[in-house]
Amino acid sequence: MFTTFDRYLLKRYFHVFIIGFIATYGLYVVFDGFTNIDEFQAGLKEGDSSGGLLWLMAETYLYQSSVFFDMVSPILTVLAAVVVFSLMVRHGELNPVLSAGIPTYRLAIPLTIATVIVNCFIIANQELVIPSIADKVQAERGKMDTSAQFVEPVYDFSTRIMINGQELYLTEQRMVNAEFVLSKPTVHDFVTVKAPHAHYISGTETRPGGWVLQDALPKYEDLDIAAFARKMILPGKNPNDIFIVTDVGCDQLCNRNSSSLISTPELIARINNPSFSDLSIRKQKLDLHSRLTRPFMNLIAVLMAIPFVLRKESRSQILNIAICSCVMGVIFAISQCFLYMGSANLLKPDQAAWFPVIANGTLAAWFSNRVQT
Repeated sequence: MFTTFDRYLLKRYFHVFIIGFIATYGLYVVFDGFTNIDEFQAGLKEGDSSGGLLWLMAETYLYQSSVFFDMVSPILTVLAAVVVFSLMVRHGELNPVLSAGIPTYRLAIPLTIATVIVNCFIIANQELVIPSIADKVQAERGKMDTSAQFVEPVYDFSTRIMINGQELYLTEQRMVNAEFVLSKPTVHDFVTVKAPHAHYISGTETRPGGWVLQDALPKYEDLDIAAFARKMILPGKNPNDIFIVTDVGCDQLCNRNSSSLISTPELIARINNPSFSDLSIRKQKLDLHSRLTRPFMNLIAVLMAIPFVLRKESRSQILNIAICSCVMGVIFAISQCFLYMGSANLLKPDQAAWFPVIANGTLAAWFSNRVQT
């Protein structure tokens, strides 16, 4: 049951969290906006006034705020807890609570609940918001609707086709100057099928997904396709089109090493996709387990901060905060060390992601006896 003091701590926690996010994101907007003002001006249409420029910048940074929230929320979660406890000590609110026989960790309950609430917002932002605006987030500043992405060549291991192109438009699911290299035994000899434009069509229950190559050269009838491959290389609806069945879509042809812009179901689908190499799948598995462990790491960091901010027999609150900052740095270093070993194939992806939770959780329990009582 929440008491008045619990609600007071919750209100202070969210106040610090929201103000911290607004302040940090405001600094980012000011710095990034002045740095890239030329790109915003280049994206204006003829006849647009300064109001159009401000609207374009507001639209851009509205989308970017979702990614920024995902990036800084774990830090602000711990910072807000540290500030709340520090203000309690500064204002002399802790001693009356302890004198009433209330244990110190009873005060951690509202902050633990607040951390869980913030983690729910982080998960909702990651799973629902960011995937729906991924094309807007990756767009160049000032070109929200027509921004082209650089194509990273991908070898489809299931069809043995190398996919490449010049530019990729995520909103339109379109690739410019597409090149699909067909290899043996799909065809008699290596053949590069080129098309000025290629559109990706997502798969359904009745038909597979793939790329429609418009005005492709060489034409479909000129290709010496093996019998088993005629199910994945098909003629298009138009005479000069070719349809190539593949699970490699637009999002996997640009920034494919970054999984921060896709939802967890899409990430799992990538892991189970036979089109990718073992190295790429290992990276995706590591990202998946890191995503699953992040809420636990946020909660452990908050619980770890309590015995150092409210350290018994402390001489200075500033010294307590400094020690707490160093401890948070050690936690971050441990996590990054395990993630590096996972990416370097020294540990399995699940071990690299979950070992920091075990190690830091053990440390949080070990230091719990240092808290002021």
